[in-house]
Amino acid sequence: MKRSIILITVLLVSVLLLSVFSASAQLEILPRLTLEEEYTDNLFLSDSDEQEDWVTTVEPGISLAYNARSVDVLVDYSLRYLFYQEHDDRNIEEFKDVQRADATASFFAGRPFTLMVSELITREALDERDVNADSNDLVNRTTVYNTQVVPEYRLELTPSFSLVFGYTYDRVDYVANDGNDYEEHSGRISAVKDLSSNTSVSLNYTYLVYQEETGEDYDQQDYTVGFNQQVGPRLSVASEVGFSTIEYDDGRDTEDTTGMLSVTYGLSEALTLSADYDQGFSTSATEGLTKSRSASLGLGYVKNELTASAELFWNQTDYETTAREDEAIGARLDLNIPLSVAFSTSFDAEYEQASFEDVTDEDVDRYSLGAALNYEYRRFLASLGYRYRSNNSDIDVNDFINNTVTLSGTVRF
Repeated sequence: MKRSIILITVLLVSVLLLSVFSASAQLEILPRLTLEEEYTDNLFLSDSDEQEDWVTTVEPGISLAYNARSVDVLVDYSLRYLFYQEHDDRNIEEFKDVQRADATASFFAGRPFTLMVSELITREALDERDVNADSNDLVNRTTVYNTQVVPEYRLELTPSFSLVFGYTYDRVDYVANDGNDYEEHSGRISAVKDLSSNTSVSLNYTYLVYQEETGEDYDQQDYTVGFNQQVGPRLSVASEVGFSTIEYDDGRDTEDTTGMLSVTYGLSEALTLSADYDQGFSTSATEGLTKSRSASLGLGYVKNELTASAELFWNQTDYETTAREDEAIGARLDLNIPLSVAFSTSFDAEYEQASFEDVTDEDVDRYSLGAALNYEYRRFLASLGYRYRSNNSDIDVNDFINNTVTLSGTVRF
């Protein structure tokens, strides 16, 4: 976590120094302050003995955008303090817990050699199976620090054929002791052929070394073939299919097919249909390596300030180190409607039917419904929102209903 602070500081100092020495550079700095008050009728998401509370959030932050000939930097950084009126012993105010960041620096875009450095600090669920809610920072949540460094070199052998050599360093740290901190080193090579201005194919090989603090280390090799095509002005297709093998340091091994498919079709200027499928290995916060499959079918509408989206989704996760399988299917809807120049209203709804199979099997129906009235005038933003959540499980202790009302205001300086 100290590494993350150092990285963000280096990015900010570098930007300020570069802006001094580069006359053509563009630098924009926007400080802000957000104050929020929330009422919740079930702070701990309990099935009984619900405890209400008032939660005050104080979040100073800064956004920075820097653009020069060889450098692009985007930084969003804030400190999110939470104070609980009736449970002040649960206040979230330690520096390691309050940081939030999304910082990316890209160097030498459009040149043979490129470099990308990023830092992401978020608040996430430790285990999606356990009771949790996105806006509840107390129950089953932890702060996660993720650092990436990605240098890449493209060797153009002909105008339509290139070899791409890349390396990725990926480090993840969890503040909670239950999280499995890890780092990955991966090297890759791709042979990319442009068949036309709209079509390309690639052959790809990746070797990844995974090192975890608990000792579940392994090496992973991926062999894939990629295909991308822009089929006319409305239809685009991106796909990749291949095979992965994993060898643990203790002698165990596993393998599986991997792949992805993404199809986007513009039904009209405002309406877009999309379909996605993804299958491969990933790492969970507490249970190690998983085989994951996911699919979605979505419809998006954008016209002027009116936006709407609807999505059907499915995902399945098999855990390699435990006898556990998670599966979920559901739908979500988002709608944003402008009411005037300054006012808008938003609605969202989600339903998920999930099943968890391990030592204790569980079936869950999850519901979420939210609405908000938003106001924006010059440098001031305000929002009044309501959210209803329900978790209906066949394990009674995991049931809960939660209502929250939130009033927030943000001033940008």
